[in-house]
Formats: sequence, structure tokens, C-alpha cells
Amino acid sequence: MTEEEKRFSEELRDNGGAIEIDENLADSGSDLQALADELGGETEKAKKKHFFNKFGGKEKDHKLVKELEEKVAKVEEQLKLKDDRIAELESSVKSLVAENRNQKTRIENEFRSKIKFAVEDFFKDFITVKDDFDKAMEFIPKNEESENNPFIQGIKNLGAKFDNICNKHGLVCISSIGEKFDPSIHQAMSMINVDGKEANEIVAEYVKCYKLHDRVIRPAMVVVASGIPATKPEEPETEETAESTEQAEAEENKVEEQPETTAENAENVSETAENNEENGNC
Repeated sequence: MTEEEKRFSEELRDNGGAIEIDENLADSGSDLQALADELGGETEKAKKKHFFNKFGGKEKDHKLVKELEEKVAKVEEQLKLKDDRIAELESSVKSLVAENRNQKTRIENEFRSKIKFAVEDFFKDFITVKDDFDKAMEFIPKNEESENNPFIQGIKNLGAKFDNICNKHGLVCISSIGEKFDPSIHQAMSMINVDGKEANEIVAEYVKCYKLHDRVIRPAMVVVASGIPATKPEEPETEETAESTEQAEAEENKVEEQPETTAENAENVSETAENNEENGNC
């Protein structure tokens, strides 16, 4: 390297990579590209040397840089694992919060249900008294005299107050006569044949159904129609049926005549026994 090139290299190092080219050097026809490449290579070497000198070592301390890079990679891997763990914990916390919210809602609903049906046992006993009262009301005569009787009117007003109080607290009486059989609110006691009634239609009611809010506390005990008519239509009489009827009547007459004959024989036997006694015969 010539003295002029060395001077340019020193200026490059002093000016941080910026150099000034002398016009005389440019006119001399020297190879500027080769000079720039050489100076650029020296600049990279200078930067590299400056980097290693900053860490207090030489180029042979490149192992330290690799170790630092490995440590950085390990730290990044640990950070990634921590991020995954944080995401997992966030998901677990969210599921626990949702489960806690559902459990809270379930407990609140159970508590409200207990408050709502706290008087269920009382009403189960009360409706038995209400049944007796309703049966007594059915025996009140429906005439003008009963309408003007203050005692009977007081009993009717008392029954109306019973119904209002029951409805106020959610107790409802359901009438079943004429309705279709529903196993959720009815309990069939028997099934009978009734003319003009469809199958599974309720024709009689022993005990009424009572519901507290939306819960059945006592089903109705009912009698259900089978859908079969109670009386069968009369069949036209044919020759065969007439003959069978005559034969049945003749057999009945024979059966009726036999006891009379037996009675006559018994009388004859008794008369014979009496005559033998009178005559001294055994």
C-alpha cells in the first residue's frame, strides 16, 4: 500500500468511514474501485476490532460471544415457557371463575326454591281440611231460603276467603271432570264403560288435584272412561236364536217340575210310614 493510500485509510478511521478524495488523485487515473474495496474491508475489520475491544478482549474472544448468544437463546426459551405457563394459568383461572359463577347461580336458585316451597308441608295438611269443607258446602240447599240465611252466607264467604288466601300463596285447585287423563296430575282409580264418553275421559273425581306454584303436591284421584258403551245394541232375533230360546225355556220348565214330583213322593212316603205305625208294622 502506498503512502497516499495509508493516509486515506487513517482519515477513514478518524472520520468514521467518510473520506475526501483529492482531485489530483482522481485525475491520476488510479483504480478508485479497488481502493474503495480495500478501504471498505479495512473499515469492517476496524469495526470488528472495535467491537471486540469494547468487551475487553481480542478476536480470539469470539467464544465468549457464542456463549452469550447461547445464554440469550436459553433466556428466550425460558421466556417462551413462562408465557405458555401464564396462558395456561389464565385459562385455568377463567374456568374456575366460570365454575364459581355457575355454582353461585345454582345455590341461589336452590335457596329461592326452598323459600318458594317452604309452606309445602303445611298446605299438604291444609288441603285435607279444605276437602272436608268443600264436601260440607255441597250439602247446602240451593233455594231462596238458603240465600237469605245469614249463617249459610257467612259459611260461603268463609270458603271464598279460603280460596283467595290459597291463590295468594300459589295454591291452586284443578278440576278434572270432563278433562283428558294426564298422568302428571291424575291418578286413575278405576276404568268404567260409559255411554257417550271418549276413551281416557274423566267421568268422576274422588279427590281434587292441588298445585303449589308449578309443583303438584297432590294428584287427583279419578275414574276414567274406557270408551266402550255401557249398553250393547239389541241384535235382531233369527230362527236359530228362537230355537235356542225355546229349548232353554223347556229345560227350565223340566227343572221346575222335578222338585214338585219329589215333594209328592215325599208326602206318599210319609203317609205310608204313618199307616205302618198305626198297623204295628216296622
